[in-house]
This record gives sequence, C-alpha cells and structure tokens, in this order.
Amino acid sequence: MRAFGNGTDPSVPPYWDLLLKSPHTFRFPEAVELTVAAEEWVPHIAVREDPVNGIVISGPMANLLDALARAMNFKYKIVRPADGAWGIPRPDGSGDWNGMIGMVKRKEADLALGPFGLTFSRSRVVSFTSPILIDYYRILVRRLKPQPDPWGWRNPFTLGVWISFVVSMLALALALCGNTRLFGISHVNHNETPCKSLSFSEHCWLLFGTSLSQRTNWMPFSLGGRFVLAIWLLIALIATRSYSSSLTSLLAVRTIATPYNYLKDLVNDHHVKLVFEAATALVEHMSTVKTGIYADLAKQSDRSRFVTPPQLYEAAYSDVRTSDTALLVEDTTCRKVLSDDFTKTGRCDFYIGKERYWPLIFCMIVRKDHPIIGAINARLERFTSQDLYMRWLGEQLPNVTACSAAASKVTVQEPYSLRGLWGVFVLLTVGLALSSTCLALEVIIAKRWPPV
Repeated sequence: MRAFGNGTDPSVPPYWDLLLKSPHTFRFPEAVELTVAAEEWVPHIAVREDPVNGIVISGPMANLLDALARAMNFKYKIVRPADGAWGIPRPDGSGDWNGMIGMVKRKEADLALGPFGLTFSRSRVVSFTSPILIDYYRILVRRLKPQPDPWGWRNPFTLGVWISFVVSMLALALALCGNTRLFGISHVNHNETPCKSLSFSEHCWLLFGTSLSQRTNWMPFSLGGRFVLAIWLLIALIATRSYSSSLTSLLAVRTIATPYNYLKDLVNDHHVKLVFEAATALVEHMSTVKTGIYADLAKQSDRSRFVTPPQLYEAAYSDVRTSDTALLVEDTTCRKVLSDDFTKTGRCDFYIGKERYWPLIFCMIVRKDHPIIGAINARLERFTSQDLYMRWLGEQLPNVTACSAAASKVTVQEPYSLRGLWGVFVLLTVGLALSSTCLALEVIIAKRWPPV
C-alpha cells in the first residue's frame, strides 16, 4: 500500500486527512512499507549485509525504528547511500545533496535514521523530527605514556619560592655582615676572642653552605648575630627538607601529559594529523566559514583526512593509537572507542580532550513538510521522555567509565635512570664550566695585576 505522496495527488491514501488531524493517535489502517535510509554509525546503529534477509540493522536507532513501526503499524525496507555519507550539498552547484539527505530529498527514501545533526541548511531540504539527543564534538587522541622529567628538580619550588629564598639569604648575609663588622667573629672550637670581620661575599658563602648542610668554622661573636644565624638555619632546615621530600615524591609519581585538550592545540601543532567524518554538518560548516577556529581547521587540509563512519573505528584503533593523529568526532563515538578498547585489551590507550565544541541536536529526517512528521514526533517525544534512547545507548558502552576517569598521574617503583636525571648533570656541567671560567679569569688577573 502506498504510504507517502503529495497533497494534490489524487492517488494519495485516504488516511492523509486523519494523519493531519490526529497525529498523536495515528496508525496506518493497513500495514504499509516505508523505505528507510540508514548507514552504520556505532554505537547508534550497526548495519550489516545478510544474504538471506538483505540489509539488517541493530542498535539504539534500530530499536527506535522498531518501536515506531509497532506504534504506527508499518513495515520498512532498509537502503544504504552509495557514498556512505550523511549528506552535504554537492560541490557542482546543482542544489542536490549527497548521502542519506539526498536520498530523502529526491524521494528515494521516505525517512532516514541517522541520527542527523540539525542545521539550517539541512532543514531547508528535509524535515527534522523531535530531538533524540544532544551531543558535542570532542578530540580523541592516544593516551601518552608517563615520562620522567629531566628538569623535575626545579618543580618542588615555584619561581617565586626560589627568588624569595635567594633574597632572604642575601638580606640575612647583609645583616650578618653589619653585625660582624661591629662586634667581630669567633672561630668554632677556639677561644671566644673576637676576630676581624669578613666580607659580604664570605657571609653569603656561609649561609649558602649551611643551607646545604655544610659545617661552618666561625660564627658571629655577638648574641644578636648568632640569633640572626639561627633564624637562617631554621629557614634552611625547613626549605631543604621540604625540597628533598617533594623531589622524592615527584620522581616517584609521574604525570601523563595531555597535549591536545583544545582545538587551538591541534591548529598550532602542525605535526598531528586530523581525521574527520566525511559529509557531516561540521564539514559543511568548515567549507563555508571564513573566520574563527573552524576556518583555521579548514585551512589544515594538507594534514586532514575524511572518512566514512565505519572507517572511524579503523582510524582510531590503527592511526590514533600508534601515531600523532587526532580524531574529531562526537562525544558518543569517542566514548564508544574507549569502551570497546577497554573491553578488548583491559587498557586505557585513548584520551578525550577537555573541550566540548560544535553542539548539535540529533534527529531523524523525513521528506520536506510531509505530515507524517507529526505522528513520528508524537511517538518520539514519548520515548525520549522515558529516556529509552539513552538507556539503549548506555547498553552499547558497558566499560566507558573505566577510562573516562583514568588517572593522570601514576606511581612508579624503579631505579632512577639517566633518562630522568640528565638535567641534573647538565646543571653540573654548566656549573663546572662557569667555575672553570672564573678560575681562568682569576689566574689571568693575578698575573697581570699582582697583589701588592
């Protein structure tokens, strides 16, 4: 029995008026067969070719279609787009569209499952149903391995603490220098007779040496000077113990780097390859936008690749896992990759960036301005109000939470290696080079201008 037609065609079925007047309760009087366009997009829908039953679908969108078929009394035949695309305008300027949207526009299909992101340009050629879900695009990259930081010896203290430590040492050295010039110094393990005072640099070396737990051979003779020295020893004790304990913790706990959290990170790093799903609302927008981050993305064509939905997972498990490649897809697709990967391997090899961008309302589509949209919307609103679709979708993501909150820091128990400590030896080499330079200058100056 014919299901769809137009309002002026005399062969239109007699239930057309009923469909317009009572969409909430409408059922086809007799079972009809609708042509439904569908393409694989796991976890929403899986499509396979069966030699006996033809094209067979499964997943949340298939469950939704079955529920609509029972509620409205229709059967359906599944067809797939030849190009495997959702649909964008053809570049030839003909006004036609490719993918499933083109099939519905040309009346090769009565409706299409998708789900499709709602955009203005699409709404001009097809009708969108009530929303099924709202999703965002995310960045999917490989999770990097924890790496030792050879410059980690700087991390226990911030730059402000380092500066404060040095300034405090210089201030106390100046105070000690003034005290000893007035009252003199006394040598340790000798008589308490005041001796001559020392220079400011010698006071700096005294405080620097005590901060490194070095023994001192002299101290201020006056009680006030010794009190100043005691204050410094307390400061040095707290600082050095805090530094050593924090450094030990930092060497034992390694941070997993997350370099691609935002789109601007991908735009600025010209070494990372970008993978997009072809013929989507985002790709259509990138082809027309002139400014902003999406225009910047569109300019990265030399390192971008566009694939069909079934190829997304192949790209994730091969390219993204093993190389500097980023997959720019919906959050649900990213979480499906994480879930399936953990189910198969028991590992969390992927990372989802923090930024959520390009939000879209996802719906089914039917022919433009066809009245069956009211009947479909009435059922969809009932289903979504009961959260049925999200429940079906959750069943496709059994282990998604295992990796969505994976630790960004890990504790390691292994000997320190040169890989993690070579920065210290660089510091040692630079220090030896500077001291050797100073020694050479001192020798040269002593020869040219010998002391009197």
